[in-house]
Amino acid sequence: MLLVTASPAWAQKPSPTFTKEFQAGVDAFRLGQYDEAVRHLEAASQAEPKLPGPHRFRAAVAAAQSQWDVCIASARTAIQLNPQSSEIVATRKVHDGCRESAGRPLFAGVYATGGAIAVAANVAGATVTVEGLKYGATPLAPRAIALGDVTVTASKSGWKTATGTTTILPHIVTDIELTLVEDAGAIGAGNGDRPLDDLGWLRVKTVAGATVRIDGKPWAVDDRGRFVLKPGPHDVEVSAPGRVTEERAVRVSAGQEVTASFELESRAARASRQRRGRVGVAAAVGFGAIGAMTAVMSSRAVDEARDAWVIETTRPTAIPLSESVAIQPLRRRAEIDALVARSDRWALVSNVSYGVAAVSLGLGVYLLSRAPEEKPRRAMVTPVVGDSWGVAVTGVLP
Repeated sequence: MLLVTASPAWAQKPSPTFTKEFQAGVDAFRLGQYDEAVRHLEAASQAEPKLPGPHRFRAAVAAAQSQWDVCIASARTAIQLNPQSSEIVATRKVHDGCRESAGRPLFAGVYATGGAIAVAANVAGATVTVEGLKYGATPLAPRAIALGDVTVTASKSGWKTATGTTTILPHIVTDIELTLVEDAGAIGAGNGDRPLDDLGWLRVKTVAGATVRIDGKPWAVDDRGRFVLKPGPHDVEVSAPGRVTEERAVRVSAGQEVTASFELESRAARASRQRRGRVGVAAAVGFGAIGAMTAVMSSRAVDEARDAWVIETTRPTAIPLSESVAIQPLRRRAEIDALVARSDRWALVSNVSYGVAAVSLGLGVYLLSRAPEEKPRRAMVTPVVGDSWGVAVTGVLP
């Protein structure tokens, strides 16, 4: 049964079209039919634009499909339409989960009666103002702020000021991204972004809080958050607490920008996959052993049935039965059939065991191939020059 709670802004009964499409969308979502759920939920939101339900479930569908930006936008719409909804806590949880999955910085403060704002820009270190008050520099981590519409600007020497507006919603982080455009009159002064014949740029996309090392060394970024490098191949290593370190070779071209993405799988997820892979291989060995043993038992039962059949069909008739039975016990037809049936049962168990072993081995090998052991970082010996001399060793000694 579908239950829709009316908000103060919408006291009318939902239309039959809305009820039909909304229920169909919810049912499709629960069945894992996400594309169909999206179609029905969008039809429901068109029928009743002021009701938050379709947007709330649309956010859940997007989360299931790892469409983080769609999830965040849909959850915000649902919250904005009815901040007093009985489902508001669950909606905020979906919103915050998608922000975290998207790698956006989390809010560590107290919302109180307001919300929070986070500002990102294509230029690092741009001054951020909100309603004329300076809040810091880009990228601006989430900060508490009162509810309502706000105007946000980002400015930096050599760039034209970027301005945007957004609405702060209760108890969630509102993200706004501003794009600064080069000030043509300042290019000659050197904003650090003119094409260079002997240098190129590398932009690394990864999780928040990650550490980037290039060619084994920490590397500084320019005002656009990029690494300025000489043309050619470079070894890029990205690490973060609790995540598997990734290392990759990236080629940089002169005067060009290249982007490299590092997802950094969590160590817990990789360890879980390794455990499942080892269990799969162990299960394959166990079921393979069962298959071999039952195959031997089936073969023995077949041999016993065959021997009994040969004996009974070749038993001499020229001597009394009592004398031949004294030499070879009498086996009746039912006993021979029972031996054959037992052989068939053991053969079935053997075949099933071999099949399960093959599946387990394939699954185990696949999981282990997807979760290789993390390679320890090799030790680096770097000369140290200062008041005294020596060397610094970082990484893991072989």
